[in-house]
Amino acid sequence: MRGKRILIGLFSVGAMVSTATACARSHELGGDIAPESGITVTVKNNNFLDMDVYAISDGFPTRLGTVTGNASNSYVLDPSFGTRDLRIVATPIGGNGRASTGTVLASAGQTIVFTIGSRLSSSSVYVR
Repeated sequence: MRGKRILIGLFSVGAMVSTATACARSHELGGDIAPESGITVTVKNNNFLDMDVYAISDGFPTRLGTVTGNASNSYVLDPSFGTRDLRIVATPIGGNGRASTGTVLASAGQTIVFTIGSRLSSSSVYVR
């Protein structure tokens, strides 16, 4: 009887793990916007601090996500963001200051590459 309970318990744990795995989201580009029809934002974080990244358009911030220290991540924006006053801003988690691209002009199919420097003031941006 005890062996049967252990077997049922292990089966229940296995079922929960497989359900949690199936519901997990991956960090893929896109979502509802196809990369070729949107504006891709690639953020390379050369700082040791994790960064929260925002797209600021017409003064309204939209959180894109977090880029961990010494890593990179990509996001896709709706192409309408490129026709407005667009800036990409990164703020350190557990630190002070911010890195900003300044105003960026981009259109559908283009990629904004934002490199956060080891010193926030040495950050850079280009559009390809």
